[in-house]
Amino acid sequence: MASPKSTATEYCAIDNLDKAMAAGRANTEVTLTWQNLTIASQTKSGRRQFPVLDDISGTLQPGTLVALMGPSGAGKTTLMSALAYRMNDKLSVTGDIRVNGRPIGPYMYDISGYIYQDELLPNSITVHEHLQLMANLKLGTRVSAEHKRIMIADILSKTGLEKCAHTKIESAPGIGKTLSGGEKKRLAFAVELLSRPKFLFCDEPTTGLDSYSARQLVEMMKTLTRCGTIVLCSIHQPAEKLLYEFDSLILLTSGMTGFMGTPDEAVQFFRLQGVEREAGYNTADFLIKVLSSPIPTTKGNRFTTEAVCPRTICNSYAVSEAARRQEALISAELYRAAVEGEADTFRKQLLGKERGPCWFYTLYWLMYRHMLQTHRNPNLQYFKIIQRIAIAVVVGLCFSDAIELSQRGVQAMQGVIFLIVSENTFLPMYAALSLFPESFPLFQREKKANLYSTAQFYISSILSMSPFILLETCAFILIVYFLAHLRPTLLGLVVTVAASVLVMNVSIACGCFFSILFPTVASAMSYLVPFDYILMITSGIFIKIWSMPLYLRWMPFISWMMFASEAISIAQWDGVSSIECSNIIPSVCLHNGEQVLDQYSFRSNHLRTDFVALVGQYFMFHTLALLCLARRVSRN
Repeated sequence: MASPKSTATEYCAIDNLDKAMAAGRANTEVTLTWQNLTIASQTKSGRRQFPVLDDISGTLQPGTLVALMGPSGAGKTTLMSALAYRMNDKLSVTGDIRVNGRPIGPYMYDISGYIYQDELLPNSITVHEHLQLMANLKLGTRVSAEHKRIMIADILSKTGLEKCAHTKIESAPGIGKTLSGGEKKRLAFAVELLSRPKFLFCDEPTTGLDSYSARQLVEMMKTLTRCGTIVLCSIHQPAEKLLYEFDSLILLTSGMTGFMGTPDEAVQFFRLQGVEREAGYNTADFLIKVLSSPIPTTKGNRFTTEAVCPRTICNSYAVSEAARRQEALISAELYRAAVEGEADTFRKQLLGKERGPCWFYTLYWLMYRHMLQTHRNPNLQYFKIIQRIAIAVVVGLCFSDAIELSQRGVQAMQGVIFLIVSENTFLPMYAALSLFPESFPLFQREKKANLYSTAQFYISSILSMSPFILLETCAFILIVYFLAHLRPTLLGLVVTVAASVLVMNVSIACGCFFSILFPTVASAMSYLVPFDYILMITSGIFIKIWSMPLYLRWMPFISWMMFASEAISIAQWDGVSSIECSNIIPSVCLHNGEQVLDQYSFRSNHLRTDFVALVGQYFMFHTLALLCLARRVSRN
């Protein structure tokens, strides 16, 4: 079995391919310090409330594995988020956080990784595909495809994910094997290894894992530190042996520092406070118990009725040798930064990030993921296509003998036009309501990691649906068109198909806008229903547009159903010179196609205007949806 030293050497060794990837990066070691850090929540009026973290200081040294421990509500996640520059804007922060003496900033996204307690991973794609996607998003084009392939194979081996490389992360219930909880934790860790971060922050990574899986995960983190990476890991009641894998502990209680040092030093510190660990008692449980509430202390072999308050422990730590050691380290880092002055070699060496991936390169890989997810989910596109074909057959057969150049045929023609337009409006619009609420949590997390922009996510989501939209709409229209015996001209077919495709795209754009504008699908649907009535009333089929009251004349201009109905009606009636009027009173008979169009306030010279309006509404709704998504991201 390879020794830990040889394992670390194997992991840290940079071969020729690694040198190509690491060109321009220096092996600068980093130190993270925080001084007099206070974080408090704010009310809506801007007033500060009780601090979550209260005037704490400390350091993280290069190549160390640090456990962050404390009772619930002690501020562990808040401290980790602040150090990783992933704070919620609703919290006010005072104090100083620095990397090698420089204030932290957005560059932390480029040199650090963050593993969350709850795994949010894309569904319907495999482990290997996910790593391939993340490698392309993180490394871009500066690393060759062959090098990425070797990296992924190496990481799969080191994290023990080789056997499940082609297993789907998530899937529809009952369809195929998916990853276990431990495998998902290791996959999240594997993703962070791709960019070889200087810092790795792990929020409760062992929660829900058995002792063996937890130890495996911690050992992988330990291996990573031998390359100089700092790993800060919040952990809840680890096993005895697992606790001593950590180089040092940060103990928090009530937002204050209870102790910083090695596990042995922590036990010794509490012994000096008169708190002895009982025989056979887990060290981690003992430490958490001391920090949670006052407990009896021992003097000699007797238990006393005195209690050690957590604040007393924090005060004792503040004057201890361990605290003075942390203060000395902070002072040394500040002095080093002052000596370097304006040369700022830190930024040039460590933060000199290579040019990020091409905008369209990132867009391509996001589309690739969306296409895979759509293709592999049987409850989405393929089922919808079958559904639309079945509806098209029913509609086409119902109107197969009704379309003719007669007065009866006029009513039937306008009826089938309304069904074509409404079918491509309501089903797609309501289906789009769940599109972004389902993907928003994962998008928000990946957006925080600076993997892509809001525009790239939104545009890739829409473009990845386009092939299925085109297939679905064309299948529906072609079946209805030929079964119902609509006008047998190429222009009529092309205009009908084009207008229907635009209608479906505008409907999806509107559905996306409503789904992003409102917090839940239910609330979006409640506001969308009244809007649907406006669309139907102003479609031109039920009422003559210009007979509406003057103060409602604006309504048809927001109705794509009206523009689409007019365009398809023009395609079917323009140029029709004679319509049969037998058994019809001459004064109410429609003699030609121009009169039919006038009956519904349509004009044959509006065809180009109708298509321009549909394209304009498509971009208008998508622009509004994108702006709402950007605002929602900034608020969260």
